[in-house]
Amino acid sequence: MSFRLHEVDPIGLAMDWLETCKRKQLTALTELYAETAVFECECERFGHFAGWASILEYWQPTFALPPPRPFKLEQIWPEATGVALVYRFMDHPLVRVSFQFDAAGKITRSRCRPEPVFPPATAFRSDFRQGTSHTPRGKRQRT
Repeated sequence: MSFRLHEVDPIGLAMDWLETCKRKQLTALTELYAETAVFECECERFGHFAGWASILEYWQPTFALPPPRPFKLEQIWPEATGVALVYRFMDHPLVRVSFQFDAAGKITRSRCRPEPVFPPATAFRSDFRQGTSHTPRGKRQRT
């Protein structure tokens, strides 16, 4: 029996997908996909997989790896055509997966790709020089 928290909520369905991956339930994963679903991977195992059998073939090696719960949710949000989530698998770089659903709540299309990593903002001013202070001098006057 598959693990399924939500029936028609797209964000909930994406969470069901992640939870199914955490539990390594390969056959339950196919129950989340429409029979003719398409999965596109732009990660290390680049490819286009159509139908349950191809999708199972793609995920089987990943599910065979330890530890038991290697998938960790980082972010999730709605998109114009579905839902996107960002997860981390073990110690690998972040991955973004976008999902599209049919009226029955089945995944019709999903696409994974590396999540771009942006450097954190480091300054309010772009002219930082080493050794200079950017704190205001003196006290502010009340007006």
